[in-house]
Amino acid sequence: MSNIGEFETKLGIEFDKEAQAKLDYKLGTRELYPYAGMYVAEALKEHDVTIAFGVFGGHIWNFVDAISRIGIKNVTFLHEQNAVYCGEAYAQVSGKPAVCYVTVGPGVGNAVSAIQQAHLSNSPVIFLCGGHEIEHDKLYNTIQESYATELMGSISKWAQRVVYPHTIKQFLTRAFKDCQSFPKGPVIMELGISCLFTQDDVKDKVWWGLWGDHATWIPQWRGDNTNKPLSCGGDPDDIAQAVKRLYEVDKPFMILGDGAGWANATEELTELVNLAKIPFTTRRLGRAVVSEKHDYYYRGLPPFRNEIDIIMPMGVKVGFFDGFGGGWPETIQVSESADQIWTYLTTNTAIIGNPRVVARQMIDYIKANNLQPPPGRDAWIEKIQQARVAAEKRRRDKAMYYGFEHPKYKNENCMHYGYLSQAITDYLEEKYESKVRIMIDGYTMSDFVMPYLKAVRPAQILSSSEQAGVGHGVGMAMGAAFAQLEKGDKTPVLALMGDSGMCNAGMEIDTAARYKLPIVFLVTENNGWIAGMKYHWYGPNWDNLGEQDRTGVEWLGMKQEYGGLAGERQPRLRYDNIARDLNCYGEIVDKHENFTAALDRCFKAAESGQPAVLHCVMDTDLINVNMCGPVYCLMFAHLPWCDLPPRGKRARRAIWGKPGKFDGLVDLPPMTMHDSWEPLTEEEKQR
Repeated sequence: MSNIGEFETKLGIEFDKEAQAKLDYKLGTRELYPYAGMYVAEALKEHDVTIAFGVFGGHIWNFVDAISRIGIKNVTFLHEQNAVYCGEAYAQVSGKPAVCYVTVGPGVGNAVSAIQQAHLSNSPVIFLCGGHEIEHDKLYNTIQESYATELMGSISKWAQRVVYPHTIKQFLTRAFKDCQSFPKGPVIMELGISCLFTQDDVKDKVWWGLWGDHATWIPQWRGDNTNKPLSCGGDPDDIAQAVKRLYEVDKPFMILGDGAGWANATEELTELVNLAKIPFTTRRLGRAVVSEKHDYYYRGLPPFRNEIDIIMPMGVKVGFFDGFGGGWPETIQVSESADQIWTYLTTNTAIIGNPRVVARQMIDYIKANNLQPPPGRDAWIEKIQQARVAAEKRRRDKAMYYGFEHPKYKNENCMHYGYLSQAITDYLEEKYESKVRIMIDGYTMSDFVMPYLKAVRPAQILSSSEQAGVGHGVGMAMGAAFAQLEKGDKTPVLALMGDSGMCNAGMEIDTAARYKLPIVFLVTENNGWIAGMKYHWYGPNWDNLGEQDRTGVEWLGMKQEYGGLAGERQPRLRYDNIARDLNCYGEIVDKHENFTAALDRCFKAAESGQPAVLHCVMDTDLINVNMCGPVYCLMFAHLPWCDLPPRGKRARRAIWGKPGKFDGLVDLPPMTMHDSWEPLTEEEKQR
């Protein structure tokens, strides 16, 4: 990196003592040395960081350059949110903390949504950002004044403003420890420009140098285990109580969640499932901690869930998407932190411990006491297996019903989400043995595709977690690809994008192309933000809204061809053409019979190192089933009954037409919910 005569260093000279000895002048007399960025780079290198994601700026050049000069790869993005989304997925797939950097002010602001997502998904991210000089605090008259610690304090494990260079190493060492301690999450390091301005004078004033430089830091504080997350096992008495209870009942059920994924508990949990004969399901990052091809796996809770005697959630955030555990039987809760032991679940035993360690403790207890599953366990397993086979057949049959021969999709140039879900699953199994990592982004597609996907390795199905946003899939796909490539895994990554999410973040595929990442971005186009909801809640021309927001009305001298709240766009905005202009491969497909071949060509392009975009023209009438479920029916409860389209009326009558809810609906004739898979009739599309 540095040339001294004929001697070339591989590192920046500030990190190379041998090269410094050959220098013909004293380092530090012609440049800043040592400098704050050095300490950042050295701390990252000590923690085995190999790659960092971000967007640079003047306030942070000192440490961005140092990161590069010490040998860590910098990946520069077009937008800060995508850099952090990339880091989140990189952490989830690699199991290591991700390092992301942005500059002060606009850089920090642009990263907020992605930091919040990492916080909600409990992903370990070291977030390095710039800060303005402290002497201008609260004057708001200096360039890019901002306070990342205040802005991000509530969406991180902790946030630290660093203004003294000789505290950098100890704060970063703590950050690595804490971001990996369960529940994991982002740690914010606001590295102010004052670290450069106070290089020497402050050093001599803090305790007058009584404990030397970097007084609360030592290198490799845990030796070879410095980078290993801290973990713990369960109380032996709790382990015994839990195992005894599992062996008393015939019908236990296990749910493997994020905590089991972060614990890297595949070997132990697979052995426990086999030994105790416990059927299971998986959630989020816990998907495929035990392979979903396992004989004891069932997608979600079985239809006879009321027969379950006891549920054992292992590292599960039992929250909104689990109905907060409503209707669950007795539980055995296992979590690495008391923060995720849920007091609204009836609990036989609560075990605080790493799921991998706890599973091993349970296995050891079972073997030591020669325990055998009760006689009814085999029948329970068989019932689960039969239900799984039947459910998979129902899903396939339903998808095929809306396939080639369905009248609408035979005659019109658009496709059904359900058919695509089965076709994608079949292709991934045939070509890749279902090993492709998948980013879930598009809202409508997420409802249809999730039951079809089958995960066979940890951190395979990634999403926005409780953030429930869109646009994350582009950056997350890149993070998964980088993590795989570091391991020598060139399997393509699939990002299931909606068109609005692609409009939000799609330009970042330029970055994916620059790094030749093996990614397929499958974009399901439905012309806006859930544009089909107009037929369910608003009317074909957004008739329930004010006149200024309706389709066809003139506003400011312009006729609104597309009105409403959905941001409806001109159909067939050509994402495939945009892809080609950004050095990616692009195709468009609008017929079922052409889909699999187009998907295959996109995967072949990705395998060659060219990211691909597959623009899928969808049936715009179809929406996520939850848009007419209890929660959204409540969100739309303000819309007058007399203004509702037929499907909206059916949903409100079926769900909230009960005494004590909307009494005026109780005496109306009963209405059944529509099938969200079924295309709308022409009558349903009318006002």
